[in-house]
Amino acid sequence: MIPTKLIALVASALAAQPALAGPAHVLVYFGADCSGKSTELLVNDNSCVNAPFRFLSYKEHGWGSKGQRLRFNSNSCGGNEGLLYDTWAYNGDYFQSGACYNLRQHAPAGKVDAVSIRSQSG
Repeated sequence: MIPTKLIALVASALAAQPALAGPAHVLVYFGADCSGKSTELLVNDNSCVNAPFRFLSYKEHGWGSKGQRLRFNSNSCGGNEGLLYDTWAYNGDYFQSGACYNLRQHAPAGKVDAVSIRSQSG
């Protein structure tokens, strides 16, 4: 039998370990209200990912690191970013588990779709 104090000590040490920061997982959808064709984008910290198609809506599918912000852009990674809006990648203002967000809710007038997501440490 393992002594209770030893179990408590090991549990405490494991809890003190920082969580491994991984990429933010974003499901992007061709249509509004998370409808139509979809794909998952993995967005590492301080990187940019182009979607295979322009997308109108998205869902969080896995949080990124706490200091990471996601920038949704109307242009590809290589061009003028065309920022629509940004959000924290870890339970942020518009990045809650399983919620669907339409870009038209956040984007400037006339900009309703995105093609890339850029991540940066905040």
